Amino acid sequence: MLQKYSRYLLAFLFVIPLFQGCKKDTVIPPDPYYREYFTAEAGQYIIYQCDSIVFDDFTGTIDTFRFKIKEYYESEFIDNSGRNAIRIERYKQIENASNWVLKDVWQVVKTDLQVEKVEEDVRMIKLIFPVVDEKEWNINALNDLGARTVAYKDVHSPYSTETLTFDSTITVENIDPQNLINEYRDTEIFAKGRGMVYKRFVNVEYITPPAVGIESGVVFTMQAIEFGQQ
Repeated sequence: MLQKYSRYLLAFLFVIPLFQGCKKDTVIPPDPYYREYFTAEAGQYIIYQCDSIVFDDFTGTIDTFRFKIKEYYESEFIDNSGRNAIRIERYKQIENASNWVLKDVWQVVKTDLQVEKVEEDVRMIKLIFPVVDEKEWNINALNDLGARTVAYKDVHSPYSTETLTFDSTITVENIDPQNLINEYRDTEIFAKGRGMVYKRFVNVEYITPPAVGIESGVVFTMQAIEFGQQ
């Protein structure tokens, strides 16, 4: 009887390694909500090349300003609603300068369903999840600026700046209709695993009739040129 149990024990011990050898490595499935289009953690930073063109109808001049903005995710904290948030220190470097000057402090909260960013004390819903092409939402739902509808487009599309290439991006843009009198257009592009990599803001009045040029207003662009950790 003892020999019989010994044979069973040996067979059992032999089978265990076989099962262990057949065990597959754990594979983390992709997030069906595509939350990876906004990733932020304390210590990381993004540097943007910025260009601002100001059209002054009073003086008839066009002024161009070129500078860099560095967004540094400085630290994590608990906001007034008890949620995990990140403090963003924004530094400005004027053209041909070497030093960075603290410009302002923003904050961001990423939840399972959306990304809220406080810019100049104004809280906006920058992204919503899941990411779906042509999905719309009110970016000003959490402030008193009045409703403004934005929508996703070019979902999961490649995109390149002057210096960087991204395999998968999404675009968020307001859906205000175009006309020949004025234009208000805010476009932001987010890359998977990187966050916002491009922004173009247009708020202009056109020379009419017809719309042959810009009479007054501003055109502002930001392009990511560097990512890092500090």
